[in-house]
Amino acid sequence: MPLFVVTGAHGFIGTNIVEKILAMDPTEMGFPQQKPIKFSNFMEQGHQDLGCSVIASDLSTSINRDTAKRFLGSARYQYVDYRDLISYLEKLPQKPDVVIHNGACSSTTETDVNVFAELNLNYSIALWIFCAKYSIPFIYASSAATYGDGSLGFSDKKEDCEKYTPLNLYGKSKLDFDIWTLKQSNTPPSWFGLRYFNVFGQFESHKGGQASMVYHGYQQATRTGKIKLFESNSPKYKNGEQLRDFVYIDDIVQVTIQLIKLSLARKHEQSNINLPENGLFLNIGRGITESWNSLAEQVFSALSLPINIEYIPMPSNIINQYQNYTCADLSTLRAIGIQHEFTSLSAGVTKYVQKHLMRGQ
Repeated sequence: MPLFVVTGAHGFIGTNIVEKILAMDPTEMGFPQQKPIKFSNFMEQGHQDLGCSVIASDLSTSINRDTAKRFLGSARYQYVDYRDLISYLEKLPQKPDVVIHNGACSSTTETDVNVFAELNLNYSIALWIFCAKYSIPFIYASSAATYGDGSLGFSDKKEDCEKYTPLNLYGKSKLDFDIWTLKQSNTPPSWFGLRYFNVFGQFESHKGGQASMVYHGYQQATRTGKIKLFESNSPKYKNGEQLRDFVYIDDIVQVTIQLIKLSLARKHEQSNINLPENGLFLNIGRGITESWNSLAEQVFSALSLPINIEYIPMPSNIINQYQNYTCADLSTLRAIGIQHEFTSLSAGVTKYVQKHLMRGQ
């Protein structure tokens, strides 16, 4: 039975990835016809379910989220606290096929360096070492926050990695791990550091103030009839005309699945795989910029409400670390053969609002 580890499984991106893996037929990922296996304390003896299994991990503080309860009824899902994960995996008779590491402190306003050192750097290093030891493909979440103010571009090429200066501790922690990986001679058989841009979509409500503007805009529009956006902090941009690369969560999941397939194919030495290097950083965005005004207008359109935008001062704690422009350079992603067609902003916002937010997701 194919076995995956997903950290940050109670988080926004993690829970969507877990959902997809549990729903997939293993043969869709390139696994051969399977034979049932037994894990002590994981599956009941003799269980014959032949789908994919997930060991999910997250912080103990996440256990009361709605996302923590989504898959508890599945016999192919097991939760392990992040502090116990590696020791738990060491004891398994069969090691995971792939580790997908999305667990992190993703707050752009957190100021405690120790939080980032523990969760974003040291824990990532520990998982990397485990995957290298057992020859397990490793896919982890980096971030577009590594690029800082964008003045040096958004190249995900390895040789450009050290030239960037992130604007906050979150971005710095992600870049610190990216740089660490490049210094390692002992690596997983394949690894990808995914630099997500502005992701929005279902199951992000627990993020509070860090949730997407689509989520907050929906809440504001349905309660007050208007959406509040930050005033510009730069003479280069009018209010609401700051530009971001907005990407829908379903696209993040689809690209992740394709990378899983590539990783497994490379591990099994299939000759048709275009992966000249065992590890890459990859921008995951649409490669298209759109304004906050456009995003707000799409929310109003999905709700069939008139456009009503109010501009408010940018908070002092983010005014000096605000990215006014982001745009994913997708050349590396395309070069390895992933030609995924990303969802348009209009289609993504409409689906999220009408299929999920209106249903409390």
